[in-house]
Amino acid sequence: MTGLSPYDPQLIDFLRRELQVSGGAVMKQESTIKEEYPLRFDLVIDDGAKTYVIELRRVVRLADLAHPSLMKSLLTAGGISVTDIEFVIAGKRMTKEAEEAAGKTGIRLIKLPAAVGLTGSREKPGAVPVKLTSPKSWQVISHLLKMTGTSIRQLAIGSKVSYGWTHATIRALAAKGIVSDAGGYVKISDVGKLLNGIAWERPFERLLSREIRIHAENAVTLAQEICVVCEEERIPCAFTSFTAGAMYTGYSARHDTVYLYVEKKNTDPLIGLFDTESEGGITVRIYAPDRDVFADRRAFSVPGVWLVSPAQALLDCAGLGYGGRDLTMKLVEVYGGL
Repeated sequence: MTGLSPYDPQLIDFLRRELQVSGGAVMKQESTIKEEYPLRFDLVIDDGAKTYVIELRRVVRLADLAHPSLMKSLLTAGGISVTDIEFVIAGKRMTKEAEEAAGKTGIRLIKLPAAVGLTGSREKPGAVPVKLTSPKSWQVISHLLKMTGTSIRQLAIGSKVSYGWTHATIRALAAKGIVSDAGGYVKISDVGKLLNGIAWERPFERLLSREIRIHAENAVTLAQEICVVCEEERIPCAFTSFTAGAMYTGYSARHDTVYLYVEKKNTDPLIGLFDTESEGGITVRIYAPDRDVFADRRAFSVPGVWLVSPAQALLDCAGLGYGGRDLTMKLVEVYGGL
């Protein structure tokens, strides 16, 4: 079966314009909208007040309406309002039967430009999908980003990940058009698709735990103070996102906010050591790590400020989506030398 790739930047840009979603919308590839109803869709866009559930087809036929129609029925039967959920099927061509049925069932059809690329057959049902942002897969990918070309075996050795896992990760990347294989050597061929995939699979803002304001002269001074306090209290901490990205690249980012990893159990004790403000000051956004982000932390351009590793910073910046794309691309440029 030939379908449309939800990783295609041209396709995503078109859908963003057509649906008029905001720049902060969270996009999830091959996702469901309710865990109790594990029906997966090609793309789910969460735009705050509204959610778009999207299926992608080259030709939209009558049978293609069954999947979203079933989800609508299940949600309604479960007492869940679908007022703020729009079901969409996007395709290059629609049959007359599909158009008529869509009008009766309230499913929106979007005609795509002919230039949108095609992708090969999807993975066989039941195949275990490789999550690109899992710790092991990202270990492989982040190491590959530093290479101009390498064999899978050498990549496994260099990333310290088993050959089987490395091979599965490369296969997943290749299926999404992210890596190329020439003469037995693999390399990242489409950074844009990779970054889009990360943003959909692991939106960084989902890790947000708390947000507070603390009086300080500037963000750097506050970051140094937080690190001193954490050292004294033996609380592991590390700055990430815009804070780490700006320090690693020298790229001007936000100066009114710092982005900090602290385990949930340590969040309240740490906040209790500062005088917080309701207005003004520097904003501290605190995130709960979903993996060990402290083992490879390091100080870089600013003495006394712990940053997550460059690999973790790149993962988190990519997870910001379009809102952090400029900084992420700068980090990609210098990543090999960090």
